[in-house]
Amino acid sequence: AIVYGLGQMLESFFLTPRLVGERIGLHPLVVIFALMAFGQLFGFVGILLALPTSAIMSVIVKHIRMHYLNSSFYTQ
Repeated sequence: AIVYGLGQMLESFFLTPRLVGERIGLHPLVVIFALMAFGQLFGFVGILLALPTSAIMSVIVKHIRMHYLNSSFYTQ
């Protein structure tokens, strides 16, 4: 039971966030936080939608930031 528990902890807190985060471009801490937050707010469905929603939000924020940095409001 201890070996199984350690294996699950290693997989849940180290391997999955690193592997999944690299694929979708999110930092491993963001992956863990998104899963915890969406799971707490929306339950099982939240866990399923956490990573795709976080990736979409990340892209939107990057585009908004780039648009802001290129705007005349920022360059003045």
